[in-house]
Amino acid sequence: MKLNSSFLFMTLLSLLFIACSPSMVPFTQQLREQNKLNLDELKSIQFYTSNTLVLRRGENQDKKETTNGELNILKDAVIEEVIIKAGTPCVIKDVVDGNRVTVSFDKGGSKYLVFGSLKNKDGFYTLMALDWKNGKGTLNYGEKTFYSSQGSKDVFLVLKMKTLEKFKLERKIEKGVEIK
Repeated sequence: MKLNSSFLFMTLLSLLFIACSPSMVPFTQQLREQNKLNLDELKSIQFYTSNTLVLRRGENQDKKETTNGELNILKDAVIEEVIIKAGTPCVIKDVVDGNRVTVSFDKGGSKYLVFGSLKNKDGFYTLMALDWKNGKGTLNYGEKTFYSSQGSKDVFLVLKMKTLEKFKLERKIEKGVEIK
């Protein structure tokens, strides 16, 4: 009998620790409204990206020259790529309107992306773009225009959340009443 009560106690104790540990949850409009999160509170929460996002931009620097009576065309390209891996920490810098926020991934905070819950039925704050074609978006990051990777339309914000429940247990063991 001693073994069973120890086992039960350890099981209950481990469930308590599991219940208190934070879990990653999607940042949704419903979560924001239920908890009445204002801008200062949103700025103090550590957010993360759900999936990897790759931003690319390129410039052709074709040059032409003539040497020894021949036309020489030099094809040259400069590709700039920004990779934001799944789980990258980020912060909300500002609330654009009721359903969109600007999110920064760099220390200075001058470069940001917009996430919003405008056009999705689940309310997730997903990556917003100026235009979407075949799952790829055209968006501004800093002062430059980039094109996002395939599937970037499904990148959303997540945060760590834990629920702590405070309860008080008052216990009284009645001894009973005997007739004498």
